[in-house]
Formats: sequence, C-alpha cells, structure tokens
Amino acid sequence: MVFADSREGRIRQLRIDPGVIESLFIILLAIIIILGIIGSRRKDTILSLESENAKYVEEIGALEQENENLSLLHDELTQKVTILSDTINQKVEEEEAKEEAEAQAHMPVSFPMTSSASMQQADTEEPMVKLTGLEGNSIVASGAGTVLSITTGSSYLHCVKIDHGNGYVSIYRNDGEVMVKEGDELVRGSILYVIGEENAELGYQIMYNEKYMEPMELINIDG
Repeated sequence: MVFADSREGRIRQLRIDPGVIESLFIILLAIIIILGIIGSRRKDTILSLESENAKYVEEIGALEQENENLSLLHDELTQKVTILSDTINQKVEEEEAKEEAEAQAHMPVSFPMTSSASMQQADTEEPMVKLTGLEGNSIVASGAGTVLSITTGSSYLHCVKIDHGNGYVSIYRNDGEVMVKEGDELVRGSILYVIGEENAELGYQIMYNEKYMEPMELINIDG
C-alpha cells in the first residue's frame, strides 16, 4: 500500500502481510458460511414448523369433522332411543289396556239373562238371588271363564259353575237343558240355558275365594 505524507511530501509505503489477508479472508469466508448455515437451518426450522402447523391444522380439521359426525350420530341415536322408548311405552300401555280389558271381561258383573227379569232373594243358607225371565230368552255367562263343573241337584235340575280365573266362581241353577260342557272356554254372554215354560227361574250365586257373597253386590243391572 502507498500513502502520501502531506507535511514533507514524501511517499510512505505500508506493507500488509499476505498471511494476515489470508486469515481475514478465511475469517470472512467462515462468517459467510456460518451465516449461510444459520440461515439454512432457520429456513429448515421454519419449513418444519410450517409443516407441523399444517399437520396440526389437518388433525384439528379431522377432529372437528369427527366431532361433527359424532354429534350427528348422537342426535340420530337420541332420536332412535326416543322413538324406541315411545314404542315401548305404547306397547306397555296397549298390553296394560289389554290386560285390564281381559280382567274386566272375566269379572262376573253382567246380568245373567238376555231379558229383564223379576228378582227375589232365595231363602237359602248361602246367598242366592232368584231371577225369573221370559220364555225365548237365554241364561248367559256373566263373565268370561271356564266351565268348572256341571252337576244335578234337588232344587234345580242342573247346576253350572264357571271359574273366572280371578278368584270368582259364578253358579247358575236351572231346570233347562245345558248348552255347554265341562272345560268349555266361555266369553261374557255365552248361552248356558234357553228359557222355556218349565225353566223360567234361575238360581244365581257368586263365590269369591271359595266363599259365597251377595250376588247383587256385583251384578251390573244395566249390563
């Protein structure tokens, strides 16, 4: 290097050692390389972070979609459960209504003749009501049940007993021809006797749990 001395007008030369220049160059190159490496690593880090961020965004989207699907499935299952519950409740109500109707059908509460009749209390040890009906009409079962027995007696020619399956047994004493046989399953209103001139009177009794009771306490006159 050449420098001018302003005061004396002389030229001075400054020598720089080539080794120093080489060292400076190496240091500068090293700094450039280091900065490049740092920049490359930062770039890789940024790309990696962006990739991870995109991955997380994708996973979040998938989870949100899964959550939406689960919510729809929950709503669908809730609706099905509601429908099933309503169906079960309806079935239970129908079964209960059916059982209630069957229970009512087996209660011996109906009037045991198809016509009006005169009534009087029989002078017997067990409670019994005497009903006198009109010729051509019928003596009928006062409730659904099974013919328990058909016997003969001294006061009346025949005695039909119907077991209603609920502790009640109805008893029909009459002199006419019996229209049923033991073991028959009867509904309310099934004909037991046809009333004629010789068998207009019916001796009617009710038993509950093997004890006689007053028939008029149970008979529905309008039924």
